[in-house]
Amino acid sequence: MPNKAMLALAALVVTALGVGAIAEVASADEGGGWRGRHGGMMRNFTERYDTNKDGKVSQEEIDANRTEWFGKFDADKNGTLNLKEFEVLWLEAHRKEMVREFQKLDPNGDAALTLDEYKEPLSRFVANRDRNGDGVISKEDRRQGGKERWRRDRDHDDDKDDSQEK
Repeated sequence: MPNKAMLALAALVVTALGVGAIAEVASADEGGGWRGRHGGMMRNFTERYDTNKDGKVSQEEIDANRTEWFGKFDADKNGTLNLKEFEVLWLEAHRKEMVREFQKLDPNGDAALTLDEYKEPLSRFVANRDRNGDGVISKEDRRQGGKERWRRDRDHDDDKDDSQEK
């Protein structure tokens, strides 16, 4: 596989794993309102922006937070964020997600990733999506009918792996 295609596939998979971590947090609660499918995201949103802790987030609270963060990360104080300044802001804003993802990759909790721990999620990814058993993921492994998408095959014998990802 050409290097560019391999890099694109790797980027896609890393993105999917990141989204999976967010979805896991978001679906942690069952129910409605602030707790439904997006309950985790709403809790994080409220935690960050509800400065007076009244359980509500006003536009003023959001604007105050954004103004504070903008000023904090505008290192040269020129009233704009360049890419390097925004990178620092973005990493700070997503630190909890990064820590959760690290913990997810470190099942024994020793705060150190082995190569096997790092490789395991993508190994499972390939195993779950290689529907024709040829050892690779290709167009032939996509589900047929309607729009073709990468999905878990609910009738596949990999249900035990699916439960580990939830």
